[in-house]
Amino acid sequence: MITKTKIMMAPRKLKIARKSRFWAVNSLPGSHKKDSSIPLLIALRDYLKLGDKEREITRILTNSLVMVDGKVVKERRRGIGFMDTLTVSGNDYLVSYDRKGKLVILPKPGETKGLKLLRVKGKTYVKGGRIQISFHDGSTMVTDRKDIKNGDSVLVKIPKKEIVDVLKFAPGNRVFITGGSHVGEIATIKSIEIKSSSGENMVHMNEGFSTVSSYVFVMGSPKYTFSMPEAIAE
Repeated sequence: MITKTKIMMAPRKLKIARKSRFWAVNSLPGSHKKDSSIPLLIALRDYLKLGDKEREITRILTNSLVMVDGKVVKERRRGIGFMDTLTVSGNDYLVSYDRKGKLVILPKPGETKGLKLLRVKGKTYVKGGRIQISFHDGSTMVTDRKDIKNGDSVLVKIPKKEIVDVLKFAPGNRVFITGGSHVGEIATIKSIEIKSSSGENMVHMNEGFSTVSSYVFVMGSPKYTFSMPEAIAE
């Protein structure tokens, strides 16, 4: 398994100085896709500036000072991505996108402490007639809830992933754009255009633009809106 790559060849979504080092570690498979995740080594060293040397970051990890979504993580190659909560020495950070499509790590608003939004990517029936839901971060959940649909966002408590609310992929709800020319923007769904062909459904916004459904991450309803860091919500 290839554990590192030349930093100039690292995923373009990483917001790092590409002339500062020669090598960059690769994210482990299993959570977010490689091109949409930040290995913890890079998150702690290059984003949060908690150390300059790999051994300094390794020491932080081995001392159980780092959590992802409320669980202690010691693996330096563990990838974190959009909507993950990174906790270092009790301080919470949220992984998001800036207006250039780069992954950023910003202080997480206090009102969202202990909460996470998960976008539904797929559903399958399992033994006993229950439903297994697949989420954008690679995780899954088995539930009896039949009202949860693809494209919805599920608000959960972390780390146990207890369902708090379901934010529907529907007109009137607030969304965060995760790709395309409007990446990093927050908008409101005006209408959803269902394609009869194999093409992606189009989502039209009150703000006057449209994008494909896979770039739309529901973050708010008339009753609740998940607070994003100020630098992203502007």
